[in-house]
Amino acid sequence: MPCYPSTASRGSRERPMFATSRRNVVFGAAAMMLASLSSINCAWSADDVNLNLSLMIWDPAQKAGVQKAVDAFQATNPNVKVSLMQVPQDQYYTKLDASLGAGEGPDVMWQSSRASYYVDGGALEPLTGYIKADNLSLDGYNRQIVDLYKFGGEQYGLPKDMDAWTFVYNADVFKKLGVETPKADWTWEDMVRIAKEIKAKQISSIIPLSYNFSFNNGVASLVHALGGRVIDNNKGVMSSAAGTRALEMVKGLQDEGLILKVADSSDFNPVSALISGKLAMAEIPSWNLSLLSKADLPSGTFQVVRMPSVNGSWTSDTNGLVYVMNANSKHKDEAWKLIKFLTSEAGAVLHAEGGAGLPANTSKATLAAFVKANEKLAGLQEALSVTTEKSYLRTTTQYPKVIGANTKISSAVMGPFYAGSVSASDTAKKIDETLNEALH
Repeated sequence: MPCYPSTASRGSRERPMFATSRRNVVFGAAAMMLASLSSINCAWSADDVNLNLSLMIWDPAQKAGVQKAVDAFQATNPNVKVSLMQVPQDQYYTKLDASLGAGEGPDVMWQSSRASYYVDGGALEPLTGYIKADNLSLDGYNRQIVDLYKFGGEQYGLPKDMDAWTFVYNADVFKKLGVETPKADWTWEDMVRIAKEIKAKQISSIIPLSYNFSFNNGVASLVHALGGRVIDNNKGVMSSAAGTRALEMVKGLQDEGLILKVADSSDFNPVSALISGKLAMAEIPSWNLSLLSKADLPSGTFQVVRMPSVNGSWTSDTNGLVYVMNANSKHKDEAWKLIKFLTSEAGAVLHAEGGAGLPANTSKATLAAFVKANEKLAGLQEALSVTTEKSYLRTTTQYPKVIGANTKISSAVMGPFYAGSVSASDTAKKIDETLNEALH
């Protein structure tokens, strides 16, 4: 019976999974891989005296919060033992596919926006019947994340978390340089002006700004803020005034020396740079906020504000994970109870107390718990309160077909653009061509 090691590392939310068509999922290759997996921990192979559920996750930063929620569940369900398995991100889907392909696997697991492939493969249990039987309202969760995991009229997952992007600045750096700090209602022009002031000081080679220059995040968010879209009517539409301007704006940050040259940024870590004082301000995702709050620095060193507005508008992308049930689970009623508790207000609060994942449960208590867990970050409550209302579904989240295309855009399209060998308009056209190849 397949089981996996309890080591971990965090990675991207969108990872490769079993290579099959959406309507004809073949698990044979994955099943063959099962036999080669070594150093395994047989968490779901034994017939225990107590009923044994297995729960599989990938993020080491969130393990403490998940374990707190699991412990609370077990306290009220003493006949159920939950084995929490945390698998390294780069191995998660490989091992999950192998176990599911053999008709086994964890009872409950995390799932990303690629869940549709698993649904088509018959690997996930529909939760609609359980939801109706318990009269559970889904109004208490972020609606975008709820709808993301609804296929063919069936709900397959209950939301665990959601992403939010905010700006964090090192107040000590600003004080040392004597530069005005960002305000809660700041604009793109404010951001550029402040970054230029920091650059002009030329003290200790401090990097003024770290802005997400990727197409899928930073550029696309600017497109949306400018009133445009990346994909519309299942067609790439970057070749618009908003698309071209967004590309020019981000490249302008590089060309003016306000952010590192993109070609030199592969090993740059904005979180570490903020902590060391080598970076003044940065766009930071919610799942990295806990790294800043746990840094050995005084409270208030890091201040949080929302994204800067452009022409009075601003937004950022979001994605979210859910808890799903294995269609082959032998304990589906108990697995449902676990999922229901983990995503409830009580379970979400315990998750949030770990500080690493922003809950998709929208109760005030869950946000308060996340803010308290990261209380060293000043302004976090205000920034997150408005950010969660302004987010749009990430392009690769809303359109999973373009995940592979995004990789191609990042390497083959955006690289030459930032290097200055291709214009913004031609880059936008190439992006549309790449998106359309994947969409059709």
